[in-house]
Amino acid sequence: MKNSNVFVAFSNKKVAVSVAKIAVANGMNVVCATTSLAELKKKVYAYGSGIIVCGYRFNDDYIVDFVEDIPEGINIILIGNRVQLAQCDNDRVFKLAVPLQRLDLVCSLNMLASMDDCARIGTSRDPEEEKIISHAKRTLIERYSMTEEQAHRYMQKKSMDTGRKFVDIAKIILSA
Repeated sequence: MKNSNVFVAFSNKKVAVSVAKIAVANGMNVVCATTSLAELKKKVYAYGSGIIVCGYRFNDDYIVDFVEDIPEGINIILIGNRVQLAQCDNDRVFKLAVPLQRLDLVCSLNMLASMDDCARIGTSRDPEEEKIISHAKRTLIERYSMTEEQAHRYMQKKSMDTGRKFVDIAKIILSA
């Protein structure tokens, strides 16, 4: 988790530097803190994996114009107001609304870094737990018209927010 590359990009340089400092203070490897989508693209393609923490708009473009081109090994945390977040409807984007607590950002970074670690290690769950999680996802998809990715991210966020195991969140969803 502590080896995750973090790419920070905001239209305001002070905000970019502030977010980068938070990431570094929590053991992340900050690759860049920029105001340019062009520079962000260069760094992301050069490293190929990590987490982008960004705002909706840059000095030279909008993140929604870049999301479709981001490599699979990159996770995205988009920070903005509710209107901006609603304009980015890509399932790969983890959204955080402002005003934002420092702890929310740190927990989100750690969660996405942990997901990367699990993907690299190839961690697998008990088959029974997998069935429970899959059933909970299907329940969310049916009840709330979520995509599979949205259901998964919803459950991850709830797990992170409450400090409970992912499978425990699934059980709660099924019991509701």
